[in-house]
Amino acid sequence: MKIQHLKGLWILLVSFIVTSNFILAQDSTATVKRGLKLANEKKFQEAITVFERCVKQTPENADIYYYLGNAYLDLFDFNNAIKQFSQTIAFNANYSDAYYNRASCYFQTKEFALAYRDYSKVMLLDSKNSYTYYLRGNCSYKLANYNDAITDYETVLKYTPSLHEVQFDLGNAYFSVGNFEKALSFYDQAITLNNSYSNYYFNRAITEYNLGFPEDACADFNNAKDLGDKEVEGYMKELCK
Repeated sequence: MKIQHLKGLWILLVSFIVTSNFILAQDSTATVKRGLKLANEKKFQEAITVFERCVKQTPENADIYYYLGNAYLDLFDFNNAIKQFSQTIAFNANYSDAYYNRASCYFQTKEFALAYRDYSKVMLLDSKNSYTYYLRGNCSYKLANYNDAITDYETVLKYTPSLHEVQFDLGNAYFSVGNFEKALSFYDQAITLNNSYSNYYFNRAITEYNLGFPEDACADFNNAKDLGDKEVEGYMKELCK
């Protein structure tokens, strides 16, 4: 009889635990939804408070750390965002978006080698995201690994040649390795795609001057000036006499 009584008590206890976990899961889901709603309303600090409550309820839920990281990222609190994205990855090593956002934070905190590593991981997990090549190329450029940057930028342009910013940055990378002809070609393409940026004209002017085309350079300095570049006047006084 005692054994049967204990067995019945055990079943009751297991039933209580299952029911409690179900209620906790429901409550956590509702709390997460409330946090996401606050984040969508740009009430990021309030969203953080809600998500931190969720972490206490379900401390092994990778998604909640990801949402928490995004809220910190929206507040430009990159260090705390990195901590939360790292927690996401600790519970789910294949969480592509967490690597992507952590890489963005590392880039903002000038930890370019770490950003490069995370963007590389994203590319392994999501090979269809060609824009990640551009972001990784930016890391290589910041690390003065210009040839690696060129490789990534050119990969992006195979898929989306209409990205003027990639054409421009590829021009910068070629300029940095002393290939002024290639640099000029990509500055030309960037300006053809979008002629509203003064720095596009300025960089092309410097390249033209290095190639021995002073008249073209001065014309582009003027274009940059017309678009609001105030620093260009010093170059014009020196180079366009």
